Amino acid sequence: TQSYNTNRATPGSPVAWSKKFSNTKFNEFLFATGDCKRWIVAPKASVLGWYAGEHRLIFKSHARKSPYGARWYRRHRNREDPWISVGDYPRQVLYGGVGTSGNTA
Repeated sequence: TQSYNTNRATPGSPVAWSKKFSNTKFNEFLFATGDCKRWIVAPKASVLGWYAGEHRLIFKSHARKSPYGARWYRRHRNREDPWISVGDYPRQVLYGGVGTSGNTA
């Protein structure tokens, strides 16, 4: 994970930012738009691993407060993966790999 603009790492920041977390123990991911209007919380196990169009567990989101599944992609040879979305891909994508900006929320 790259680290940049960490001095601006606040919800609603007009500047994109990222923090390194490779040495931090965690079991959940939070993906959100910059204004925090769209977001999901998913278990680490849902995000990591290899999958293609499989339902991945989402603990909660701005759209639903109880657990549900959404079809995501994280294929071994596709550099644009993972595709992490609020609903089944390509609906409301919150994150696309290697800085992909298409199909976003």
